[in-house]
Amino acid sequence: MPYKTYWVTWFLLLIVTVGMLAAGSGSLTGRLLLGLLLAAMVVKIGLIGGNFMHLRSEKRSLILIVALGILLVGLALFAGIAPDALRVLKLSGHS
Repeated sequence: MPYKTYWVTWFLLLIVTVGMLAAGSGSLTGRLLLGLLLAAMVVKIGLIGGNFMHLRSEKRSLILIVALGILLVGLALFAGIAPDALRVLKLSGHS
């Protein structure tokens, strides 16, 4: 892959990251902010996975295996952290 592809990818990641920071510090709140940030994260995941992990040139089955692995690890981490977070939220009186 030519260096130009890496530079373009880096620049796009920079733009998305700055946009995420601007959205987080702006007047957006609640579900709109969450949806915007999640969409930006999906874009970043696609750029990183496709270009830096070289998944663009791989077979679809390998791409699905990697994506499924990342999703399952993320769900396992969430399942391990969420109960404690809910307990802390309840104890703080914000529930």
